Amino acid sequence: MTVVEAATQAVSADTLQKHLEWLSSVRRDTGDVGETKAAEYIAAELKAAGVPVTLHPFDAFLSYPIRATLDVQAPEPMQLRCLTHSFAKPTGPHGLVGDLVHVTDGDVSQAAGRVALIDGLATPVTVLRASRAGCAAVVFANQDFMLHNMIVTTIWGTPGLDQLERLPQIPVVTVNKQDGERLKALLARGQGVRLRLETEVKTGWFRSLLPEVRIPGSEEPEKFVLCGGHYCSWEYGTTDNATGNACLIEMSKILWENRAQLRRGVRICWWPGHSHGRYSGSTWYADTFFTDLAEGCIAYHNIDSPGVKGATKYIARHTTAEVERFCRSAIERLSGQANAPVHRPARSADQSFLANGVPSFSTYPFLPDDHPDRRPWTGGSANAWWWHSEFDTLDKGDKDILALDTRISLAAVVELCNAPVLPIDHTATAREIIDTVGKFQEQVGSHVDLAAVIENGKRYLGAVERLEAAKSSAGDARAARRINDLLMRLSRVVSSVIYCQGGRFAHDPAEWSPIMRASTSAVLSGLAKATALPALHGKPEYGFLRAQVVRERNRVVTALRDGTRLVDATLGA
Repeated sequence: MTVVEAATQAVSADTLQKHLEWLSSVRRDTGDVGETKAAEYIAAELKAAGVPVTLHPFDAFLSYPIRATLDVQAPEPMQLRCLTHSFAKPTGPHGLVGDLVHVTDGDVSQAAGRVALIDGLATPVTVLRASRAGCAAVVFANQDFMLHNMIVTTIWGTPGLDQLERLPQIPVVTVNKQDGERLKALLARGQGVRLRLETEVKTGWFRSLLPEVRIPGSEEPEKFVLCGGHYCSWEYGTTDNATGNACLIEMSKILWENRAQLRRGVRICWWPGHSHGRYSGSTWYADTFFTDLAEGCIAYHNIDSPGVKGATKYIARHTTAEVERFCRSAIERLSGQANAPVHRPARSADQSFLANGVPSFSTYPFLPDDHPDRRPWTGGSANAWWWHSEFDTLDKGDKDILALDTRISLAAVVELCNAPVLPIDHTATAREIIDTVGKFQEQVGSHVDLAAVIENGKRYLGAVERLEAAKSSAGDARAARRINDLLMRLSRVVSSVIYCQGGRFAHDPAEWSPIMRASTSAVLSGLAKATALPALHGKPEYGFLRAQVVRERNRVVTALRDGTRLVDATLGA
């Protein structure tokens, strides 16, 4: 029996259910004892199984919404159910009174000095724009009867001192679709709508605990696969993410039992601060262990919202180009589903390691498109309607689906640990760069010349095609390690510029909605800004954007040239 077979056969649906029942009984969104109890439960379960675990304590800047009220004062009094959000500004006990404006075209400046009513989820970039436009407050109207809990800061992790101006400066609440329609109906009368909001949000420094398991490799202990998933939640959070926590506990036990058969190591982390610190836990880990990750991390595997009842459609989510083929293959081998759709990483889901050039992959099960519980605007819980709400309870999980999801993750991790030559394919990255920049150039026209990116992309493609060919001739362990070191180094040099704008040592803000869609919009997002040049031609902003795009072009060209030189130096020109 292979180690993959042994590991996957050891997964117990009943054990997963036991963890799920305990974790679903504790609220992990209060900034109080719930998160601590969950971290201690995870550690106790691991210790009882003989798995060494470390609880890392650290301070993080977090925000917990406490309560909110929303009253219509005119043209007729009514009280609407609402909630406020992490990092929204509290009103204080006297509340805030303002006139309502329905913003339908995204131009929040029309609500300056007033309260903006905006359809959809509370998203951080919208709140940032409203803050900067001088809005008095924002009321979001969700698309269903649900009120979805959200976080409304764009800052990724604990802010740096120079990022504080990005913190929201206005109160924010959410109402459901029905109440949003009631507000719009009042506005349609033309008499004006006056509101009173009162919100309480607890924001500040809190002590966090991050459980970590380190399983050493038997031959290359300095190399490891990183697995993680958040243990904080909204409400009781069964499918976002108690299911993922149970999966990681089971994986830790099984991988520890099979550690002698693992060539490389595994690190498994349970992230705090996901929901209330914009991924503060994974950000702290990325910063604290930056060099370990830069030199030794093969890939990051995020586990969030597995085991949802009815979730049978697998997606290679948050998956970078160089491990796309590997991820889809892992899904197919265990689930039988071929050609899983692929989503590139977005600014969400604890993707805190992209700037460091660490490849990313996730094997997410989603509800089928025609499933009655599916809502396309939700980000987690397999696209279910109960995401980020009090309805995400134990009955929404499925232990058998969770067991399959755990087997898929286990098999993928073991294969990465034991592959003689790592299944990292940089030709996919190079082709995506060439194709993506070619499309940018078509849209930009003569406003900026991106030919140097395409030209150097083609040279890089030629180099990594030679690298792919060299994999088959890596006949001994020494040659394989030489190839593997090169594969990992290329990710640090080239992939880091594809998925980040601020460089390897910073964390780009969350500049778009956390909803996941099947697109490559997050690829080369800095260079993608060039596509706005034609529309800005003749306006003052044009020259500023063009200068920014030229600098980004230089950054991408330099990375491609450095990657080509690295291959030539290792394999011979």
